Amino acid sequence: MSRPSPAAALNGVQVGNICDKCNRRIRTGNKAVVYATYYDADGWFVRRVMCDCGSRTIGLPTDGADEVIVEAVYWSGRLVGVKTVDRSRP
Repeated sequence: MSRPSPAAALNGVQVGNICDKCNRRIRTGNKAVVYATYYDADGWFVRRVMCDCGSRTIGLPTDGADEVIVEAVYWSGRLVGVKTVDRSRP
């Protein structure tokens, strides 16, 4: 089964504007680092949104999960220009 590209699926997704790591506000036009997981029933699901302080690598992946780190521009509450940085399953 082929999964949709995380960058394409997460482009335009609405997210919060508080960094999950340092609690700073992410402002429109700033870069955001996003950690997401793929679920068969729901597709790509955003787990964490971080400002530029976020890690760009997946540490120890969850057993069997397809996880991804993407960079995007935070624009008026949405992710735009999403680019995949690291993925647990290529």
